[in-house]
Amino acid sequence: MRTTSEITFENGNQASLITADTGSEPARLLEQVGLHQKRGRPVVVVIGGADTLSGESHDRAVGTVGPGVVRAAGRTDAIVVDGGTAAGIMAIVGAAAARDGDDRPVLLGVAPADLVEYPGSEDSGKDAALEPNHSHFVLAPGAAWGSETALLFELAEALAGDAPVVTVLVGGGDVARAEALATVRRRWTLLVVEGTGGLADQVAARRRAKASGPTGDPDLDEITASGSVRLFAGADPTELARNLAWELQDEPTLKRAWQTFAGYDAIANGARRTFSRVQAAAVILGIGGTFLALLDNAGEFGSWPGDVVHWAVVASPILLSLLIALAVRLGFGKRWVLLRGAAETIKSEIYRFRSRTGIYSAACARKTGRTREQTLALRLNAVDERLLHTEASSFPLTPYEGPLPPKMYGASAGDDGISPLDGERYLELRVGDQLRYYHPKIADLGRRLRVLQVLALVAGAAGTLLAAAGYEVWIGLTTAIAANVVAYLGYLQVEPTLIAYNQAAGRLESLRRAWEAEPERKRDFDKLVDDCESVLSTELSGWVQQMNQAIEEAARSGGGRESDEAEPTVSREHKTRAE
Repeated sequence: MRTTSEITFENGNQASLITADTGSEPARLLEQVGLHQKRGRPVVVVIGGADTLSGESHDRAVGTVGPGVVRAAGRTDAIVVDGGTAAGIMAIVGAAAARDGDDRPVLLGVAPADLVEYPGSEDSGKDAALEPNHSHFVLAPGAAWGSETALLFELAEALAGDAPVVTVLVGGGDVARAEALATVRRRWTLLVVEGTGGLADQVAARRRAKASGPTGDPDLDEITASGSVRLFAGADPTELARNLAWELQDEPTLKRAWQTFAGYDAIANGARRTFSRVQAAAVILGIGGTFLALLDNAGEFGSWPGDVVHWAVVASPILLSLLIALAVRLGFGKRWVLLRGAAETIKSEIYRFRSRTGIYSAACARKTGRTREQTLALRLNAVDERLLHTEASSFPLTPYEGPLPPKMYGASAGDDGISPLDGERYLELRVGDQLRYYHPKIADLGRRLRVLQVLALVAGAAGTLLAAAGYEVWIGLTTAIAANVVAYLGYLQVEPTLIAYNQAAGRLESLRRAWEAEPERKRDFDKLVDDCESVLSTELSGWVQQMNQAIEEAARSGGGRESDEAEPTVSREHKTRAE
């Protein structure tokens, strides 16, 4: 092993460099190059196109991959390992790191010693130059591209230790194929950036097609069949950084919490949509049935149209009863409320865990003798246990298969879901996100409430006008419209929900203002988190109670109903036809 040297590039950047001998131990190399104190950190291995990136593939790598990798490394304190030359994706990552100035991550380049030149090297005119923004270099013995692959992965493994390693594949040819194989065989995550050509697009195409048969290319088959492959198809570097940061942080319990939350949230949203549609259909059937009954009672149709209207009148209450019975039997409303409550409870635990406050603080861990992860697992188990003893367990709770953590409202779109939170980040992600949910919902609920209230009032006024004009028979229809609109508002708890959202949003805004106005030395982060989560918990428990009452009322009353005045008319007409 040769002596470590310091090299200075034309841009002023200084880097440590060592040339390895055959059989050099990776741990010893890291010590010699000055990286032994950084062992145990997450590692990002970047592989792929050196001279094959061009056109749109090159632009995608410059705009997305370079800044995305650097941001993720900065967020997770990860070390970036690549081929180290001033070409392709390695040059792109180096340039992105240089733009971060003093905050740039550690960049370790591993290249064949006989193929690269650098300031102060004895030979010139070699195949490639070292990238001038890297901080460390290890040159592997060898005179062919790919001869450095084994050492590159040994160094990454030695650097990470028990920490996660993620390999990012951008384009790539034969050397990248060997490196991708080395990744999946180590069961490291292989993040494939689609749209960058070469091997990356080949792997992505087979994964998208869910092809399982052999291709005649055993290496490609092995890579695409691996469970550690992830695809990235976006163009936003923030989103790439988010995906990478998620994979680079070893928090299995927290990741399981996010997956459980996302699963309950997705099922709850589906149940909510179904419940709302059932209630809307019940209202329409109630009003439509009354309208048809009044038409049938008028007797202004011939035999054939009159029979159609008559049987429609007969069918409408049957369909309404069937619809409500089905909704009650399947319990869409109950499932919505129960799953929404469970999901929001888990989300609260996630943010408390990430803030390291309350029962997730170091002091509490010392007192209880449980780690933060054990406490979170116990809380999650308690939520699951309660849910499994309700109607929600009567139907499939399908596993969530979407992106993690799930995207929410604005600020958290770039959040990796794992990183610890301080006061500012908590307010931005938790409180800011909740306010971004509340404000449009408040506006939407307000519009809906005004429209439906006006409709009910107009229907009542129309009934008065019809009575004055001598069309008393149609008063039943206006009464049915008004009654069903009021019932619909009650079943969906529009007004109470609007009030609760306004109150919660106002309290959260007050807590945020108080925090920002408080001198930094007097800020109590534990109290901020506890107060904010208490506001959200109070809003949730009140909503759950109100919705449960409304759903029970809907089940008892049969959803939307026909007006009381229309029912005798229908009964008389049925009696007349029977006679």
